[in-house]
Amino acid sequence: MDEQEEAADEYAEDRFAELARFLFARTDPLLLIRPEAPDADRAVQALNDTVRVLLGQARAFREWGNEPALVGTWDALTTIARQWRHHPDFLTIWEWE
Repeated sequence: MDEQEEAADEYAEDRFAELARFLFARTDPLLLIRPEAPDADRAVQALNDTVRVLLGQARAFREWGNEPALVGTWDALTTIARQWRHHPDFLTIWEWE
């Protein structure tokens, strides 16, 4: 397997989807209960929107073959996920790759 194939496997769409499911499982319930503090509501919505935008970027970067940008997007998403590193569903591959 050459270097380009290894990178494609490492940043495959299914890995991003798994990470997204984990993040949305943390934010979606908070969006549904609508916190009473307007700033908290906006913060949760902003986090949810950020994850969605990063996932869209990852798709585009993968299609364009822009590996450095794809790596940066993965790093951004795993940085967000690390806020829940003690959650039982957190995967160690998101810790510090």
